[in-house]
Amino acid sequence: MSAFDTYRTYLAVNQHFTRKSYDFFKYNGKVKVNEATFLGRKDRYFFEKASRKFKRDEFLEFLLANYTSGTEHWIGNLWSVENLMNMKKWKSRIDSLTYTFKEDIMNMCDTEESLDRALMMIDGKHPLLYRLYLRKKVSLETMVILDDLVGYSKVWSKYGDKMLDDHRFLMEKYRPFLHQAVLIDKSKYRKIVLDLYA
Repeated sequence: MSAFDTYRTYLAVNQHFTRKSYDFFKYNGKVKVNEATFLGRKDRYFFEKASRKFKRDEFLEFLLANYTSGTEHWIGNLWSVENLMNMKKWKSRIDSLTYTFKEDIMNMCDTEESLDRALMMIDGKHPLLYRLYLRKKVSLETMVILDDLVGYSKVWSKYGDKMLDDHRFLMEKYRPFLHQAVLIDKSKYRKIVLDLYA
């Protein structure tokens, strides 16, 4: 992968996660950009470094891990040790997705015995699920899978809460990448939820 290809991939992922109108999958990761623009960038070195370090799929995973972790998105900041660790953490969650999902649902179940109550705003407080996510007790992957199962984000859209709306946007943008990364057997995940919230 050339440095310019790395730059193009970075722009496509950035636009996917920051613009409602751009869909990485619909446009097959293509963006309008010319090489002269790239050659004039002061941060070109970071793309050259990425092109030497990663294959295309690995670079996509690296970007994905960092865009979904809430870190700074400028390419120069992505090279911190913490951000390089984000990719390892993301791969670990994907590799053990069933286990992660079960642990996350158990965390939720330990705090609230009713699944409905865990997913809703009560007394003006953000839903428990969202609060656990902010405390890193529930993963974004679990939130997406649970939404696939019960569709709670449609209810969240009615609250008119900017934080929830921003998070719903992140979930929607991440969903196709998650489904591409791993085959999600909904019946298996549904059984986990039903077993814990019986």
